[in-house]
Amino acid sequence: MRLAPPLAFLLCLGFAAANAAPIPPAQPATGPGGADYAYARVASHASGDDGDDVTVFWPEQPAAAQPLPVIVFAHGWGATKPEHYLAWIHHLVRHGAIVLYPRYQKNLRTPPAEFTPNAVAGVKRGLDWLARQKDLPRADLARLATVGHSAGGVLAANLAVALPAAGLPAPKAVMCVEPAVLERDQGPLVPLADLAQVPAATLLLTLSGDRDTLVGDTGARRIYEATTAVPAAQKDWLELRSDDHGAPALVATHRAPAAPLPGYQPPQREEPKGFIRKRLAEKAKERLAERGLNLDDSSHETPVTDALDYYGTWRLFDALRAAAFENRLRDVALGGGPTQLAMGQWSDGTPVKPLLRRGVPPAQ
Repeated sequence: MRLAPPLAFLLCLGFAAANAAPIPPAQPATGPGGADYAYARVASHASGDDGDDVTVFWPEQPAAAQPLPVIVFAHGWGATKPEHYLAWIHHLVRHGAIVLYPRYQKNLRTPPAEFTPNAVAGVKRGLDWLARQKDLPRADLARLATVGHSAGGVLAANLAVALPAAGLPAPKAVMCVEPAVLERDQGPLVPLADLAQVPAATLLLTLSGDRDTLVGDTGARRIYEATTAVPAAQKDWLELRSDDHGAPALVATHRAPAAPLPGYQPPQREEPKGFIRKRLAEKAKERLAERGLNLDDSSHETPVTDALDYYGTWRLFDALRAAAFENRLRDVALGGGPTQLAMGQWSDGTPVKPLLRRGVPPAQ
């Protein structure tokens, strides 16, 4: 018996759906990492293009009636424009925070020794500008946190020492995502502060990615171990794990923490013009390669915003700040329990590979 065309079509659709690969979990509706935003829009102001400049983000609609917590967001090497992380920044701001994005590099030739002082100068510039704006939210510096990726992951830790040394409050929450601590005979690529000075009251997370072939897990381990004043109960070293159970796969490369908005197009790298500039660029690339940092490899990884963000970096940092500022969600931020390590479910109900706790043995 021949099936009527509509019935045959529906059966084909049902067969295709039954055999389709599971899809990753979407952003949760509520909770840490979730989409229950208090504000509809994000506004910003950039102070300029020098190494000590900064972009300030704040929420709009409705206008913030109370002072807001401040997050210093430190970008990866060369990612001086916030577009690389704009979905994450919007997530933070729309939940009710002021975000400062210090540029800290005028260009790729800025010496790494200048990164931390430039970032401190950028934070001060951003706060000074904000204080002069009568119609914008006030900054609550009693609720200050730092977060950073790659080279910025080192800065997130350094700022826990450098900000109080510059007369600003110490951050209560610090998260270092795939920090680029690459050491050879010359010492760290990005100089580390004396992390033994990070205050004991700090809540700290370091994250590595299981397929981060650019910086590996050296930095996450180094920062976790060097913050000796922070008790073990107040810090964790976690690993984001890749999962190809469905499609698209979740791949924890070095670019996984980048979180662009929909429609983002990665900028085309401009080749330097002129013999001298080309030679300087080649020398800079050679110096980085000597320390194991091949930026060309990382540039081929397509940045996406996916469950590694929603259930990984975003959820963990939301929970870390809630634990530090309000004594909430500590079991999500720290401790190695199933609530902290869970990463959601694929559409067929299969759990995404959980985070791996690296700093101490897993909780029994």
